[in-house]
Amino acid sequence: MRFPLKVLFLWHMHQPLYIDPFQNRFCMPWVRIHAIKAYSDMVSVLEENPNARVTVNLVPSLLAQIEAYCNGMSDDFLDISRKPASELTPDEQNFILTRFFSCNWPTMVYPYPRYSQLLSLRGKELDPTNLSTIRDKFSTQDFLDLQVWFNLTWIGFSNRKDPFIKGLLKKERLFTEEEKNELLDFHLKLLSQVTKRYKNLWEKGQIELSTSPFYHPILPLLIDTDCAKRAMPHVNLPPRFHYPEDAKEHLIKAKNYFKEHLGKEPIGLWPSEGSVSPELIPIVQEVGFSWAATDEEILFNSLEYHDSTALFQPYRVEVEGGSINMVFRHHRLSDLIGFVYQKNDPNQAVDDFIARLSGIQDMCQEMGRAATVAVILDGENPWEYYPDGGEAFLTKLYDRLSKHPEIDMMTISEAIEEIPPQKTLNKLHTGSWINHDFGIWIGGVEENKAWSYLGKARAEFERIKQKDEIDKQAIEEAKEAIMAAEGSDWFWWYGDQFVSDFAFEFDRLFRAHLQHMYKSLGLWVPEDLNIPIRRAHEVIPSREPRGFIQPEIDGKLSHYLEWTGSGLLILSDRGGAMHQGQALLKEIRWGFDLENFYLRLDPRNKGFSEWEEGTSLSIIQEAREKEFRLVLKLIEKALPESGPAKWELEFFIDEEKKDPKECGIKWASYFIVEISIPFSCYGIEQGEHLKVYIEIAKGGLVQDRWPRQGYIVVTRPDEDYERRIWLV
Repeated sequence: MRFPLKVLFLWHMHQPLYIDPFQNRFCMPWVRIHAIKAYSDMVSVLEENPNARVTVNLVPSLLAQIEAYCNGMSDDFLDISRKPASELTPDEQNFILTRFFSCNWPTMVYPYPRYSQLLSLRGKELDPTNLSTIRDKFSTQDFLDLQVWFNLTWIGFSNRKDPFIKGLLKKERLFTEEEKNELLDFHLKLLSQVTKRYKNLWEKGQIELSTSPFYHPILPLLIDTDCAKRAMPHVNLPPRFHYPEDAKEHLIKAKNYFKEHLGKEPIGLWPSEGSVSPELIPIVQEVGFSWAATDEEILFNSLEYHDSTALFQPYRVEVEGGSINMVFRHHRLSDLIGFVYQKNDPNQAVDDFIARLSGIQDMCQEMGRAATVAVILDGENPWEYYPDGGEAFLTKLYDRLSKHPEIDMMTISEAIEEIPPQKTLNKLHTGSWINHDFGIWIGGVEENKAWSYLGKARAEFERIKQKDEIDKQAIEEAKEAIMAAEGSDWFWWYGDQFVSDFAFEFDRLFRAHLQHMYKSLGLWVPEDLNIPIRRAHEVIPSREPRGFIQPEIDGKLSHYLEWTGSGLLILSDRGGAMHQGQALLKEIRWGFDLENFYLRLDPRNKGFSEWEEGTSLSIIQEAREKEFRLVLKLIEKALPESGPAKWELEFFIDEEKKDPKECGIKWASYFIVEISIPFSCYGIEQGEHLKVYIEIAKGGLVQDRWPRQGYIVVTRPDEDYERRIWLV
């Protein structure tokens, strides 16, 4: 007798919480964008092949955001797409030029001549200093076509069969405002249907829906951050975070959301990032889950000995007084779909995948019963790298597997019921699917700082919660903010492991959730939460200094050549949320001579007359032995009848106030702000680096920072500086 192979797909659908707690709107569009592509496509392929059986893992924070769109919430990208192209402001045009090519160019731009033409017109390497010139190249129709193409290219293959979408793709250019708005309405229509379609397949029994903790936290780290040392003995950790009740709350909240919005509770769990620890198991059992899944490396590190068939069966895990069934992810098969097959012919890719499954089946015949193989991966991100969005590969894969005489597609619950675990694990390794540890989310300078802030906020919440006079609704609001801040995605984007154009925004959102917690309880918000956690890196400026300068410090452009040779940083909204508003500064110039560092700050549009009293500008040196902070406070705004704005200047060294004049600092403000600071004031010797950044604050809250991620870096020159510049 030849035993079949049970193939258990789990597609993980997840997006972090993009809703700004103060603006009550989405600051990034990715829930909407993935809904019109991957979420719609994945359910469509299943609907078209009813014999395909899989498990789909839906994270509640994703479902709640889809619901928010259906209830009328919008995002910055959607609003700027709605705006008539003829009415776009220069900053909105800059936003479109910067952000509306946010997709995988080889599969989502280059195949479409008009979209590709617009990219060439803008330039593949965007120079922020050149945005005004680039804007002049774009006609109103070009901006309108770009508004359409960004929102059109993300439409998945399953919806490109719609006559309206087919018509837009064929038309390619010269779109109308009416067509653009109909396209955006089409997005919202798809959003309103997607959750119902998965629910329908679950009710029919074709798929199983599993879940993750509500806001996708790393559960073992909520239980006890010190557990990270088990897999990383030498890691530097933040002060201990130890709230197992929070881990339980995320799981209960997830089950309750499913019951309320999808009609029944899930019994399966994909712990965020496959992260597990022994202490998690009794909590998972108590909440009512019957199975969980994680990575093969967790299994291999939990077994004292394992043979070639160890991975291909479910286990009963019994640790810390709790027990649960568990399946373990086949790392290689999962990664082939996620990262490799996109580069190959779909037929060859499916042939390779099935051949590998057949090899596993042959190897496992000695087990004396059917084997299982769990293929678990991201259900949304891989498909933008497939030339056709994954249509041919997924369709052929499901078709051939569902018809294969020796391979059965099953949900995880079905497999565990048909092939119950015969082996028990009395030891469970602590780790995730990445390197079987938690190094992505804890241990780095930025990650630890974030955990420290989270821990302080959580402790303060616990203290306040005990007081009877606090309003119950305020407690619930603060609790929700804490849970949102516990999500894994904030920590994912700290450190140097991953790069994103939106890293600044992830950092801002994390701190916003913590700020929201304090404000909900009527508490003072710690000043640290106004300062970006993400470690700055040196940035490439719009223009480097090209020689010595000696400007007249009078707040005016005294003569044309005064700042010739200075460095230049032209400011835009790149790197921040559009709803934060237009930057108050237009550009920053800097330069030096042998003794002094010079800084010039140019306001936007109507100058300082747009600035509110109480606004402050801080010029901050990256901390060496001491922190130097130069603060300009606007004490009387500029008015046509009263002349220029009035400022006061304060200078602090390690929070100790100093007299700027005694330090040799000169400054003036009229049309612009000009400042001269002796290098000696900072203790900078020749050849040493001065690193500074500028912050703007209103009402004591930091509103923005320039450069957004980095420093202005100056090396104090010596007497040969200009000679070397000319030789170069």
